[in-house]
Amino acid sequence: MATTTKPQRPEDAELSRKQSELGELQSRLADLELQLLTLRLELSEFENLYHKKVGPLYAELDEVEAQIAEQEAKRQPLNSKATEAASTARSKAEESRRVVDSVLTLPPPIQRSQTLKDLYRTVAKRLHPDLARDETDRVIRERLMTEANLAYEKGDEGKLREILEEYDSNPDLVTGSDVGAELVRTIRRISLASSKMKKIERDISDLNSSELAKLRAKVSEGNRDGNDVVGQLAETLKRRTQERRRHLDSL
Repeated sequence: MATTTKPQRPEDAELSRKQSELGELQSRLADLELQLLTLRLELSEFENLYHKKVGPLYAELDEVEAQIAEQEAKRQPLNSKATEAASTARSKAEESRRVVDSVLTLPPPIQRSQTLKDLYRTVAKRLHPDLARDETDRVIRERLMTEANLAYEKGDEGKLREILEEYDSNPDLVTGSDVGAELVRTIRRISLASSKMKKIERDISDLNSSELAKLRAKVSEGNRDGNDVVGQLAETLKRRTQERRRHLDSL
């Protein structure tokens, strides 16, 4: 007996196409979110390492400059500009020291494996709050994505796996729906994913255009060419501090 194939309804075909489109967007969105998070962490780690190497030197120079300004103010007690300059220099020196003290207490940077990155990408693709089916789903996703971001920062692969398992087994997410409702949800998810991607792309562009990113690129380029950019800066700061100390001693 011959079998007949039931023709696919137009709404089923459209839902299938939209779900395929959404799947591609989710993958691209997860990649962008990982790229943005990684860039933020790398810039933060570079900034901390940079300040560890040259921050104390800047702080030392600022302290000498403050002492010079204070000596100048003492020699000119009626000069309000000298007094103001001394106060400004002292504030700058104290701020430099606070920055150095805070940086020196930070832990060393974490090495993030490709496995960790792949796990985070999977979590971001499956659990992004913009893909929530309802408010309950959104709350769960937001909580788990916050935990996922922290786990990625700490390099905790096990925690990322636990997050995926928790979401997949959550009974609050078991719901029913017809094709029409699912199609509307899918279309809205596509719109949300597209908007989110544009924002992330702007954020990545802004970060890459920042002075910190340019400094990191300059340092990296110098390292590739065999030039220790940070080391050269450190030597310059040392020489400048020595010069200013001699000036201070002469006052």
